[in-house]
Amino acid sequence: MKSFSLLYVAAFLGLASLCQAQTWNLNYGNEEGKVAFYNSKSDPNFAEDSPYGPMAFRVIDDKLWVLDSIVGKLVCFDKNGKVLKSIIVPNLEGFKLLEDFALSGDDKNNPEAVWIANAADCIVRKISISDGKVLAEVGGNENVSGKILQVSQLEVDAGGRLYIADIARNTLSVFTSTGSFLREYPWQSSGFFVDKNANLHLLHYLDNTGYFHRIYSTKGQLIKNVHLGLVNNTNVKLLKVEEDGSVILSMIPKEGFKGVMLLYKIDKMGIIREKLEYVPPSTMNRDICLDGDNIFLAEANFETAPNTKFVIKPLKWDKKSSFNDGAK
Repeated sequence: MKSFSLLYVAAFLGLASLCQAQTWNLNYGNEEGKVAFYNSKSDPNFAEDSPYGPMAFRVIDDKLWVLDSIVGKLVCFDKNGKVLKSIIVPNLEGFKLLEDFALSGDDKNNPEAVWIANAADCIVRKISISDGKVLAEVGGNENVSGKILQVSQLEVDAGGRLYIADIARNTLSVFTSTGSFLREYPWQSSGFFVDKNANLHLLHYLDNTGYFHRIYSTKGQLIKNVHLGLVNNTNVKLLKVEEDGSVILSMIPKEGFKGVMLLYKIDKMGIIREKLEYVPPSTMNRDICLDGDNIFLAEANFETAPNTKFVIKPLKWDKKSSFNDGAK
């Protein structure tokens, strides 16, 4: 009986450790296993408005993908911080600044390719993860449909279609898996989400009314329009739509930005079910990631690099599971 109890406790502790969200602490630098930064310490001629480093990350199960924006590569780390893959973006010359990336393939744990956006030439490249070859390219610095001025976000749906949110053109463009332009939507710099059925979820704001959650089919048809409200909140961005219809949004608090952002989970009845406050890092494009029930935040101070670390840490919803202040 004693032996059984010890085995039971060991199994329970093992299961508990698997359920705990992972944290990564990466050093700054240009060497393998580190992430590059750009500030007055790395370049005595530094003249940018603010320092920067990795612009985006994603956590998928126990793997961390970091866009090493200055060096021009995407790096995959295991749960212990060991480099599993390092994918250099080909055909980049001179200044480079990788903005965002989206993995592509049927198996999320073993993606076949990755789309990576480079701000310097306004081109999004699809790169084979196995051999690093460029499979397709879209974009180009023009203010016309199918081209790009400033990428804000990339996503890939279950059918392999690529979605590009352009913060300068105020559009969200859709391409085939091989890079052919399909269509574009008006976009208000408010994030977006593509569900497992490849339906597109957007936010649309109207004065004195607030935000609407709009759902489009794979053919671009509007199939649902749900009023969320949030008239007094600014910089609202859609991060995720759950299977029960709940939406997860980030936003600036009603009293204005004072170094803290809000994360809300709002159910399909418009009631805030979960809430948390977080401190966003400066100059990152994708600084928060939702992987299943886990929430991950980048903790980065590029001004103090390399004396600090680039940290990806888990967040938890506030202990209070329901709130009286409805979204509307």
